[in-house]
Amino acid sequence: MIRKIFMPEGGGELKKTYLWTVLAGLLYAGSSFLMSMAVSNILGARQAGIFAIAMTVGNQLVTIGYYNMRTFQASDVTEKYSFADYCGFRAVTVTVMAAAGIVWIAAGGYEREKAIAVGWMTLFKIFEAVSDLLEGRYQQKGRYDVSCRGVFVKTALYLICFVAVLLLTGNLQVSLAFMGIVYGVCILIIDGSLIPYFGGIRIRFYAAAQKSLLISCMPLFINSFFMTYIVNAAKYSMERYYSDDYLGIFNALYMMAFVVNLFSSFVFKPLIEPLSVKFNGGDLKGFTAVVKRQALIIVCITAVCVTGAYFLGIPVLTWLFGINLDGYRSALCVILAGGAFTALYQLLQYGIVIMRHQAGCLAGCMVTAVLTFLFTPLLVRRFAVFGGAVSYFCSMALMSAVLLIFFLYDLKVEKKAAQEEAEYEKE
Repeated sequence: MIRKIFMPEGGGELKKTYLWTVLAGLLYAGSSFLMSMAVSNILGARQAGIFAIAMTVGNQLVTIGYYNMRTFQASDVTEKYSFADYCGFRAVTVTVMAAAGIVWIAAGGYEREKAIAVGWMTLFKIFEAVSDLLEGRYQQKGRYDVSCRGVFVKTALYLICFVAVLLLTGNLQVSLAFMGIVYGVCILIIDGSLIPYFGGIRIRFYAAAQKSLLISCMPLFINSFFMTYIVNAAKYSMERYYSDDYLGIFNALYMMAFVVNLFSSFVFKPLIEPLSVKFNGGDLKGFTAVVKRQALIIVCITAVCVTGAYFLGIPVLTWLFGINLDGYRSALCVILAGGAFTALYQLLQYGIVIMRHQAGCLAGCMVTAVLTFLFTPLLVRRFAVFGGAVSYFCSMALMSAVLLIFFLYDLKVEKKAAQEEAEYEKE
């Protein structure tokens, strides 16, 4: 039954894959928005602020669990590394993630209810890292639609659970606990039934393979860890200098930062495998054309979103979150524009990873992280919510600019290598 639902015949067709990408992407990317909205309306701005910092810390820690291996794994169409190698490596990263979560909570100085919320969110993100590994396997085997169906169903179930328990108990910590448990059960039932059709699960700790994955994906991991800090730096500063109520307000606005990124990802995430095939097949012209087209789509989506947010954003968000957001229209538009640069950054990163020049991602990230660490506290302390919005926009614009330079340079190197190879073959 589960196989028929999640692996229908002909389900790997590109049109059907796009459909499930849109559905899963909408629900997954909107899950944080929906949960924040539920907490804000049911429990108020203060609890929404606690939820925001729990989600922020969880997203920071899960970068350790992911080790940003998904794109590398999905684009490994020649299976240089076996799935058993990927499983073994993910087991290590998830263990380190759990240990880091314990240290973070112990050293964070959180009050009891906030510490508990962070703890349950960390467990939830551990399950997410496990799920990501399995979904990456489906995508690697040309069945991204299976990944998206799984994401859609699992996200829907844990969302329903979270909101239902929140309404019944009025307790954020209990709701987070049930959400994590439901997610874990979904992985056991759904992915446990599907993965045997993709070779099954076997954990192998082959030293050479683990070391190679560690080194190959390290630039991507460091990049993702600091990137997560960059996009959440304003929240850390908001928690430091202002009350949880202010953090709840900023989080309501910040939820819109991913709107542009969300709609852009519908188009370019399913193209990881086709882009890899084009590049590995020597079709650099086709590879470049696809990247240019996606960048243009991001620009168009941004224009529509910012225009809509200028006229309707504040009243709609005020109604959705039950928080008075009058006076924050400028901050909302700036945040949305920053979201466009986030989408552009991710697109360029996909291209760089596929070309296997991932070390180039580090330079932009490190420079941006240092500057963000320096100017974000100053902006937030001086201008509060608007300062956080400006910080986010500047950080992402800088990051995108640096990655664009590296992408163009790497592309030039690949074209030169292809020309030299062609000339050699003629001789």
